[in-house]
Amino acid sequence: MISQNFKAIVLDLLRQGRLDEEAFWQGMSETERDADGTWERWSAKDHIAHRTFWRQNLIRKLTALLQHQDIPSSDEDEEHLNATTYGKQQKRSASEIQADSERTYAELFALTEQLSEDDLTSTRFPKISGEHPLYTTFLGALYEHEQEHLAQYYLDHNDLPKAIEVRERCASRILQAQVPQWVKGWFLYNLASFYTQQNQLEKAHALLLEALTSAPELEERSKSDPDLAALRGK
Repeated sequence: MISQNFKAIVLDLLRQGRLDEEAFWQGMSETERDADGTWERWSAKDHIAHRTFWRQNLIRKLTALLQHQDIPSSDEDEEHLNATTYGKQQKRSASEIQADSERTYAELFALTEQLSEDDLTSTRFPKISGEHPLYTTFLGALYEHEQEHLAQYYLDHNDLPKAIEVRERCASRILQAQVPQWVKGWFLYNLASFYTQQNQLEKAHALLLEALTSAPELEERSKSDPDLAALRGK
């Protein structure tokens, strides 16, 4: 049995995510950084502001956890929260949004350093990670979610090769990490969904088979998942 150090894995993914964001900013002109988007086609700063909002949400919950307080929960619909955040942040400058993002990364690093291995592998924080261990929130709701937004920006700007690079790199980091097979299966499943949406069905089908081998519990979901509709019957 492999020895797993989830704290090291989580901290490394946080570092990688921050570096990816820095490279994202550096890869565009000042005009592109400050461009305004629309609700249908977000700008670079729209995506970063959204990522920052959900990072702040996790920070609030982890702060409560570490202070042994009730973890805050919200009954607000995620779509409503996203729309509200978009409206508040849309006209701010890229430099302001970038500064907020850097600050929240620093806060999250500091909080994560305080978590124990027992905290990260525990399932006793359902308001953060549902029925799964706490570390899965860092891998999925944080890291993968943030990578998806970088990829979506490239898709919206007709750069499919760059979007593929982002999504492949995201999955590769998890596949190379010492995490359970079912976690790797989730990431392979989501990568299969991505390729299905890009109509690259042979690649998607191979990834889905690999995902279901690692995480058989996803098979039932795959039968009705609208993102995989094009694969049905293959």
